[in-house]
Amino acid sequence: MANDKRFMAWKRHHKKRKSAKAKMKLYEQGKLAHDKLPALAKTFLKRKQRSLAKAE
Repeated sequence: MANDKRFMAWKRHHKKRKSAKAKMKLYEQGKLAHDKLPALAKTFLKRKQRSLAKAE
């Protein structure tokens, strides 16, 4: 029972993460405006930019 609940939660969150990463890719290609990004994609983008700045 617990495994089923965990799987369903993973599935739901995974779908959101996957769509957010796809929107982030569209933004990086210039096909989507920043204000059209969902909140999760904005946090992914901030995290990515922070890691790129730290690497330099």
